[in-house]
Amino acid sequence: MTTRGPSSVPRRALLSAALLAVGGTATTVLFEHSRHERHPAHKPPDGVYRKLVVGWAAAEHCPVYVAAAQKGFFDHYNLDIDIAPATNDGHDTLEALQHREFDYAVAPALTWLPYLHAGLAAHLVMGVQPGYFRLLVRRSSGITRLDQLMDRNVAMPDMNAADKLFFAIMMRRKGLDALTRINWVDLPFTEIADSARAQRIDAVVAHDPYAWLLLQTAPDLFVELASSNTGHYAERTSLVLGVADSALQADPDAATSLVLALNTAARWANTHRDDAATLIAGSMPELSPASARAMLHNAPAIHPVLGQSLRDQIAQYCDELQLVGLLPDAENTTLLAQSYTRNVLRE
Repeated sequence: MTTRGPSSVPRRALLSAALLAVGGTATTVLFEHSRHERHPAHKPPDGVYRKLVVGWAAAEHCPVYVAAAQKGFFDHYNLDIDIAPATNDGHDTLEALQHREFDYAVAPALTWLPYLHAGLAAHLVMGVQPGYFRLLVRRSSGITRLDQLMDRNVAMPDMNAADKLFFAIMMRRKGLDALTRINWVDLPFTEIADSARAQRIDAVVAHDPYAWLLLQTAPDLFVELASSNTGHYAERTSLVLGVADSALQADPDAATSLVLALNTAARWANTHRDDAATLIAGSMPELSPASARAMLHNAPAIHPVLGQSLRDQIAQYCDELQLVGLLPDAENTTLLAQSYTRNVLRE
């Protein structure tokens, strides 16, 4: 951000008076020059055809990916995208990236940051979409507040997912140590409803479409206690695209094209939610098109996050990981965010 000195207002006033004396044409020319100086055009794609492999767990459930793949946004930027097989969650994805199985990966920011701090040679280049985390409690459990979850059994369909960490941070802000005080239960998604009916679990943390399906198929069993879909949480990105440093050095324009494609797809998915929902519904038999539409209309806005906005959000995530002891307190989170991110549209 540019900081203006105390003398800038008088200079602007004098300049405005001079321009008014000269005429409107000069004003327009100066405005256009200043506007382009402050907001330079994005780096254009180079038009080269590329075949890229991207690690992205459950990409078929993500509106941005399905939009990019099925509405031609990858094609528009001359990209042929393969989603790497056998990545069950963000941890699997980043382990594979670390072993050079591919050079591009999408994973939750909360999963990325410990890997980057441990030395993973990659940079974050775009916030793709929000996370859709939900905390559901068994209706008969009597739980109406977060503090009542302490010492209770809370199920997770995937212990490596970012869901648990998101709610642990939310609870830590309220003085609750969820990471050690909650009995986290690793439970396959297909067993969650039966376990709740048998009162073996009191709650579940998951993300859509799984959490949404539980709410829709067992409304008598579960009620939502908290989520990432409201308040300031709804304004934040979760799934983030990162690129291996070796790929950024060898072919920086590939990252530019991929970011442009996902950026376009994210904006399309946000303004065409019903269409995006239809695409997602095809990837999961239990999710009807009507239910998928209701799910996406219940979700936060899909805003691509780039540049300074991405750095700001990554710094906030670093602060939160410090809060739960997963990043060292002594680290300057602003500097960490600067070192972990790149703006490939301005280079």
